[in-house]
Amino acid sequence: MTFSGRGTLISSTNSFNPSGSPFASTPQKPLFAQQRAQKRSGAPSTRGPLQPSKLGQAVMYNDDEDEREPNQQETKANRSGTFGLPFDDTYDLDDSSILMSGAPGGDLEMRDDDSDLMMLNTPAATERVRKEAAGIFRASVAQSGPRIRDLRFAALAKDVYTHMGTASLLEPGELIVNTERLITRLYDEGVGEEEDEEKLDEALAHVAGELTDLWKRAISDFPQPDEEHTVEIGPGPNTSPLEKATYLANLALHVHHERYEDNTGRTRPTPLPETLFKWLDEYHNVYSGQTEEILRYKPSPASHALFWQAIFVALLRGKVDDAAKLLRQAGWDKVRKDNGENKYINRALESVQLATAETVAMLENCPGYNEDWDIWNSDWTLWRVRTRGALDHLRRFAEGRDTMLGDSTFSDFSASVTSTRNRESMAGLARRAESQVPWEIYEKLNIIFDIVLGSKNAILDAAQDWCEATIGLTAWWDDRRADKFGNPLSMARSQALTLASQSATTDSYLDRLNNAFHVAVEEDFYLNPHNPVEVGIACIFEDNVKGLIGLLRGWSLPIASAVAEIASLGGWLPQHQPGAFFMEGLDQDDLDVLGVDPTAPDEIDGIKDSTLIQYAQKLTDDEDIGTIADHLGESRDGWELAIHVLGRMDSQERSEEMIGILVRHIVDSLHVDSNEVVDKTWSLLNELGMIPYAEEVVETYAEILARDSHRYGEAMWYFALAHKPHKVREVMNLLISYSLIQSTAFPPNEELDDWLHRLLNERNETLEQCAKQDLEAAELLGKMLSGYASLRQYFVIRDDEAVLPNATPYARKQQAATALVNVIASSDDNIRGGLLDPTRDGIVSEDFLLALLGEALAFVTNPDNTNVHLGQQALPILNLDQIDIILKAVEDLQAVSDRVRNTCEEFLQIVLASAPGGLKGTTPADLLKKNASGSLVLAGSTMVATQLKNSLSGGLVGSGAKMNPVKRGWDWRADMPAKTTGDDVMQRLRLGVAKDLAGLWLADADNALW
Repeated sequence: MTFSGRGTLISSTNSFNPSGSPFASTPQKPLFAQQRAQKRSGAPSTRGPLQPSKLGQAVMYNDDEDEREPNQQETKANRSGTFGLPFDDTYDLDDSSILMSGAPGGDLEMRDDDSDLMMLNTPAATERVRKEAAGIFRASVAQSGPRIRDLRFAALAKDVYTHMGTASLLEPGELIVNTERLITRLYDEGVGEEEDEEKLDEALAHVAGELTDLWKRAISDFPQPDEEHTVEIGPGPNTSPLEKATYLANLALHVHHERYEDNTGRTRPTPLPETLFKWLDEYHNVYSGQTEEILRYKPSPASHALFWQAIFVALLRGKVDDAAKLLRQAGWDKVRKDNGENKYINRALESVQLATAETVAMLENCPGYNEDWDIWNSDWTLWRVRTRGALDHLRRFAEGRDTMLGDSTFSDFSASVTSTRNRESMAGLARRAESQVPWEIYEKLNIIFDIVLGSKNAILDAAQDWCEATIGLTAWWDDRRADKFGNPLSMARSQALTLASQSATTDSYLDRLNNAFHVAVEEDFYLNPHNPVEVGIACIFEDNVKGLIGLLRGWSLPIASAVAEIASLGGWLPQHQPGAFFMEGLDQDDLDVLGVDPTAPDEIDGIKDSTLIQYAQKLTDDEDIGTIADHLGESRDGWELAIHVLGRMDSQERSEEMIGILVRHIVDSLHVDSNEVVDKTWSLLNELGMIPYAEEVVETYAEILARDSHRYGEAMWYFALAHKPHKVREVMNLLISYSLIQSTAFPPNEELDDWLHRLLNERNETLEQCAKQDLEAAELLGKMLSGYASLRQYFVIRDDEAVLPNATPYARKQQAATALVNVIASSDDNIRGGLLDPTRDGIVSEDFLLALLGEALAFVTNPDNTNVHLGQQALPILNLDQIDIILKAVEDLQAVSDRVRNTCEEFLQIVLASAPGGLKGTTPADLLKKNASGSLVLAGSTMVATQLKNSLSGGLVGSGAKMNPVKRGWDWRADMPAKTTGDDVMQRLRLGVAKDLAGLWLADADNALW
């Protein structure tokens, strides 16, 4: 196996371990919000075997370094600190020292470059000028406008994820459901009517952490491949796509949303170096147990072949305490030569112990030793300045120019530990001979100082691959330390601009990560373009969020969509700009050269919306998700989750368009038993504010119920929910039509659907429950149902003796007459005064008025007989007010237009023809076929006409296959002569009412009953 960087043959067993995240959230605190420890615990780290690197090379010097300026004054340093430099506030810093520290802020001093002008004519100098110009541009942009990062791998990433395509939805159902639950909670907790950045940031931290924990738990049970493979960055080639997506998403979310809780209880962004070090230790650690293994080595840790390399790597990976521990417990007095003798004795041993002890003191005073990785704060600035002074004193002591460590003066010795020459100068050989510290020790200590002081070469030489090098550079690199020629530090104009604008913000850390990554990959490290995981890490380091989401989409749509939504809310996904805005004037050849397809979904909708659309399409086709319950025990179907997902798109117009397509798909699959689907869809669409789509769904379902079932009450409710009063009226007209045609309550009690039964028998409770869902629909339903309910009450009182068991026949007729007269008054409401006024919005249609008046004949005196109809001696049933209502209805009907009158007449004929025995030679169906008058009830209502044609049967009633005989208390049609017309009914009614009214007047006058 070959390490894909600078390593050799090592095992990849520990290259990816998703369990035990150091970023796990704590209860009742923001995720990634953990109280920062004052000092890292001394628990052994897990590291694998190390291989020697280039850092073991000898330190080279130039001949002219031995020449000293004659007027250079030596400055004495306090002996009490590291290498004689005090680590307290008494140290006086001059401006140049602050400038050299590389910390943001402070006064900038521009110094002239003393390099030979002839060097400007070389190709290297030309490249140097080009980079300087690019640096000036980036720095000026950072000060004046939005940040523009160099995305050198964006084209590669796009090519990779384009070839990967979109993943199928193969994730466990629990992962999909719980991911959606957490994203929904993010919007509930973080997005309000008013913008609250602090609240949103806290919600993002909470949810991001819980998501990464959820995804890691999902893959923790996956079998780990045990076959060996080439060591590479990230999960191996045989791991599942979900593991690869989790690996990248975990890094991206931690980079942008890891938080810690400060002493005041507020959550603040964790410095990026600290986040990267934790991720590196958990997910890319090939040095498992290395430190403890070396500390146990006999005869001493310093005798181990990888002793120094382990120190360098510990520093590179942010384990400053491990590096200090190795130096502190090195055991120099037990190091042996090849012949078994002690290697360091007497003065040499004392010098080694003193030099290493002072190096340990320097490391222990490093803020990173206490896990403070805010590398731009004042503690780091002061520590860097003092460390540079300490390095100068160490070199003077080691080279014999100071007899005591701490008594030497500052030196202008170059910060570079390597020489561009291939041989040592005579001055360098002389220093080696005069050194008080053994030269091999002195070389390694120099490297330690070079790493912590930000030497690019030292950091790159210690790294094993580009990922480790990038993170090491992000934490330690001083990009203003020296130029590529090894010349002394000088502050360039671009560096000055960058320094002046730099601050410890997320954007400044991301800029630093971007630059560090490009420096690392420009070296001889190999980034495998055929490994999508490595390309994905490159996208994160470059802050190429679009490329990252595209790669995640090829492995896991739930994870890709979640990262896209968090990135959008968190502000690290750039807003989508339609491609046409930038492509005006470009022909197809230009677009091909640029690798841009303006018709691609990502270019039209943006990477986020395009991903959500693809995810929603997969959810809609998934039939198994509905069987998975969430933490509350509730389950949601795939289409339901899809509506939620589409509702969170950035483009409202596109969101409504896609939801419309999904709604039409749902509507096409509806049937009479889809009430649960309809209720969920209506609720979801109302939550999203898409009322027209919600009404379309319930209206379509109500039409299916009215057409293909006999659940009339349920159909009326869904029409009301769709806010279609004319549709509700159609169903009610249908029920009234059936009831009048067959002169009985329809449907029979045993055939009432649940909704209609509750509306009739538990009216108030049912409407109150409906009002909680939609107040307007409940009011509409209650109003429209009153007419049918009164007519049904009339038929029930007439036909069912069990309703009023203790009532006398006279009292029963009075109760029935009261209900019927109320219906007549409602039907007459639209033609009051003989003028049709539809705006009065009467509850019962005027088309039924003649048939209703026919039912009233049972309560008036037969003009051909002094007794009431049915031949019984009885008192008048109707009171004065009821007689007045009936007479007004008759007058209005006679005065109304012929169109209304003819419609009433046609319906009356159907009612008469439906009586037992019927009208001779005529059936109700025949009458319907002959009708062409435009009647509101028959021709004008497709629902009523269709149902009547299919179901009419004289003398029998029922909605099912079995027809039940009707038992009536009386039937007003029984003694009606053949060819009875509406005029006959009204004439008979007038005469009978006149006799009853005369009787009432006489009785009132005589104070007695007639």
